[in-house]
Amino acid sequence: MKKALLQACVLCAGATAAHAGGIDRSGQGINIIFEEGSVVQFRLGYTNPSVSGTMLGVDSGNVANDFFSPHLAYKHAFTDQLDFALIYDEPFGADIAYGSNYPLSQNPIPGGRTDVLRAKADTEAITALLRYKFDGGFSAIGGLRIQRLSADVAVPAAAGYEVNADKDTALGYVVGVAWEKPEIAARVALTYNSKISHDLSQTESVNPIPIPPIPPGTVATFDTSSEVVSPQSVNLDFQTGVAPKTLLFGSIRWVDWPQTVYDPPNYPPTSALVDYDDPTWTYSLGLGYQFSEQFSGAVTLGYESATNEPVSNLGPTDGFWSIGLGGTYSMDRAKISGGVRYTDLGDATADGAGPGARANFSGNSAWSVGIQVTYALN
Repeated sequence: MKKALLQACVLCAGATAAHAGGIDRSGQGINIIFEEGSVVQFRLGYTNPSVSGTMLGVDSGNVANDFFSPHLAYKHAFTDQLDFALIYDEPFGADIAYGSNYPLSQNPIPGGRTDVLRAKADTEAITALLRYKFDGGFSAIGGLRIQRLSADVAVPAAAGYEVNADKDTALGYVVGVAWEKPEIAARVALTYNSKISHDLSQTESVNPIPIPPIPPGTVATFDTSSEVVSPQSVNLDFQTGVAPKTLLFGSIRWVDWPQTVYDPPNYPPTSALVDYDDPTWTYSLGLGYQFSEQFSGAVTLGYESATNEPVSNLGPTDGFWSIGLGGTYSMDRAKISGGVRYTDLGDATADGAGPGARANFSGNSAWSVGIQVTYALN
């Protein structure tokens, strides 16, 4: 009962955790380390966001593209006290593209190249974890995370500016502690994810003003580098049985977004491409119930407080609330989970082309679905 309930809860709360603070996508969960015995796990989430706004009376269109969130993990029990887990996920990402008539998609340089305001950033991470169990239900968790990051951004309003960054791989770590009491399905786990610093090699390009002898359409190109940090974060996950066949669960996630600044040297000096003023706090709370020996379900509520500060056009939302439903069907060795989540994305004001030219984004949302399969190897 406890394992089936937990699978439904994890899927509902985690597999579709898109559009949390900044460009957070996976939530960097490590729940597989708490599975019994040795298991393999596959999860795939899909998110279809709808994000639009207006600047100077021009509609942006839906600027957020849909995306998949894959997760693959393996957990092995070396002994009764020592466990190992290997996790693949895509913790952060962005895929934004505006319409060609949007003010920031307009190149002010005569004869300059045409494009749209857009940004695409991808991360892939592999995390290796060890967990050692002590007496009294306590355990210690630690491991390494290797992460690969790439980025591609165009801001036509900045003289046709573009930057394309090569993939960079860097290393971070995870540490944590946990306490469990299986008799009442209770667990509390606190984990810290270190920041990861990437040194991006990149190509920047821009259209200079066509003053003779510079012909119209000239593109100036620069090979440069920038440091970009994926932020440190802390996850607090908890669960407990509250009645027969009933599980209460939740999480609190803090992400230190001000650590993440992307400021290529040839971007206009008055601003950075990516720069956050505030960290984010994301909360979830859910209730799971076992309807039969094979089937259990869960409902989860999520909330992230808004900063009420101007945001970037490359991430034009501020906070959210969500509701998710999930279910798990248990067989002999396999547990198959499915879930759906609706997210109401917070209204935001985005930086514009100057004073009085900010963009307003409102009425935005996202639908997410996910499927997860966990198979016991022993």
